[in-house]
Amino acid sequence: MPNSYVSHEDMGLNTGNAYVEKIIFSLTKSGAILNANKDFCTLSVEKIPSIIGTSMYEFVHEDDRLLFIERILECCDGNLIPFTFRFTTSKRDGMPFYVNVCRWINQNEVLIHAIPIVDTFAYTSVERSLIDKELTVFDITDKAAINTGFDGTVIGVNDAYIELFGWTREELEEKKASMVPDFLMYELIEIKERLIKGEKVVRLNTVRITKNGLMLPVNIVLLPYYDSVGMVQGVFALSRKLEETLEMKSFVEKQLANILQQEVLIKDITRNLEFGVCQYDVKKGMYLYVSPGIEQLVGISVLDLMKDPTLFVSTCHPDDKIELFRFFEELSKERTEIEYRVLNKDEKVCWIRTKITPVIDGAGEVVRYVSITQDISKLKMQEELLRKWDMLNIVGQLSASFAHQVRNPLTTIKGFIQLFPMGPEDTFGPIMTEELIKIEMIIEEFLQLAKPSNGTGFTTTSIYNEINRTISLMEKEAILHNISFNMNLNDKDQFIHCEPKQIQQVLINLIRNSIDAMPNGGEITIGTVVEEGQVVKITLTDTGIGIPTERLNKLGEPFYSLKEKGTGLGLMVSYKIIENHHGSIQFKSKEGYGTTVEITLPLSAPAN
Repeated sequence: MPNSYVSHEDMGLNTGNAYVEKIIFSLTKSGAILNANKDFCTLSVEKIPSIIGTSMYEFVHEDDRLLFIERILECCDGNLIPFTFRFTTSKRDGMPFYVNVCRWINQNEVLIHAIPIVDTFAYTSVERSLIDKELTVFDITDKAAINTGFDGTVIGVNDAYIELFGWTREELEEKKASMVPDFLMYELIEIKERLIKGEKVVRLNTVRITKNGLMLPVNIVLLPYYDSVGMVQGVFALSRKLEETLEMKSFVEKQLANILQQEVLIKDITRNLEFGVCQYDVKKGMYLYVSPGIEQLVGISVLDLMKDPTLFVSTCHPDDKIELFRFFEELSKERTEIEYRVLNKDEKVCWIRTKITPVIDGAGEVVRYVSITQDISKLKMQEELLRKWDMLNIVGQLSASFAHQVRNPLTTIKGFIQLFPMGPEDTFGPIMTEELIKIEMIIEEFLQLAKPSNGTGFTTTSIYNEINRTISLMEKEAILHNISFNMNLNDKDQFIHCEPKQIQQVLINLIRNSIDAMPNGGEITIGTVVEEGQVVKITLTDTGIGIPTERLNKLGEPFYSLKEKGTGLGLMVSYKIIENHHGSIQFKSKEGYGTTVEITLPLSAPAN
């Protein structure tokens, strides 16, 4: 073999017997020769009649046959990837040719033109690579070419590719180049699946991201890349920039329509979610997107928040603002979350949880933050109820021991005091007896905490009846304090499965608390409403002095009372009774405007 070769149509190849400029021949799909020009016959030292029907693969070097077959089959759709092969005969071994035309005339005939790579004294590194079989498509195509494995490893890349997209060879090899937009990542999966399934060529018009961040419309031809055992292990891609043609305009319009459709889809989803979604740009210092749900959660309009991101903390509870500011200032590359309180338009306190996820670019820097904010008030309320139930159980166990230990000695003391002779001027005896009765009442309340109902006294009863009986018992006391009752009951009577005396006791405790909260008189409104057909909600609303926000969560705790001489046991007993009836109690209050107590109990079918 000569020291160096170069492809050249004018110079041709001196075979010793004749001068070969270009071989032209046509083949069937199976590789049988249908026709050949004079140069082909000269090179093969065969005449036309004897060549027809001969397999072309007899003239292709055995190391080049697989590539020869693949390239011919791949050009079925009219696009040729130029390639080289060695023409072999019995007298000559390995004459290199460059195939520059490969076109299918019909379904069973392909026309091929090949130029000889002739001997020359103008040696170059590219020519030397060709002789040593080191020349690849990277060197003979003017398109941007890259060869990658399915794991993203870059196997080879040419200068045209680096020039087109701007990424350096090192950045590509170290996988620092983020070239595929997030919304087009599905393309990589589809390409891999199609090539593995056996497709030889995949073509698509798409966009890729250049190093300077531009979306570049490109046409990409993708071919399978095989390992040593013939398995597809990667992709060979040829890219060219789409010019300002009708094809490109149509493509851009299609991509814009896809992007707009995706934006509408995302907005439709986030608009109907119960939580709020935000995307914050770190460099610009502004929100790129705020979902409508945020306005309901933090009480700030979307437009105002887009204009001024610092407004996010403006409705935060005063006690949580410093912690929330610190949270936003210390954001890092890790996912994080915070729970805090906000005051809505009605000055109602709501618990909010915000989870933040950083979006990191190829250089490892945080460029955006995506946050999801949701209302966790109900969750917090459930946690508080569980805490109170646990506390009630503990106090109940202590109460049982305490009450039994005190009750017997107290009964003895009370009996002896009553036996003492009382003179007309004796004022201490009645006082002592009265105080002992109060102690007995407290002990009874302790015993109620300690001894939950076993359900034997449960019966199905009317809500109306229990409310009316309670009002009959409390009406005289209310009149003495200049307090009236206002009834706002559901039109249809409701029934619950309960111990009537215990439900009355809860209502009495709550009404007495309301009376104490209205020293100058007022009104107590009692109402009922059915929710979701499964529970009935009984509400007691007074026009009293209200309860400070910071004290609401402590109601029902052992020995915590808003009254000067209160023990807190009345509310504890009420909580315990409602718990035993599988219900719940909630307090809502605004200082100076009154308090509302909501009792929720499961409904029951009326007794026959």
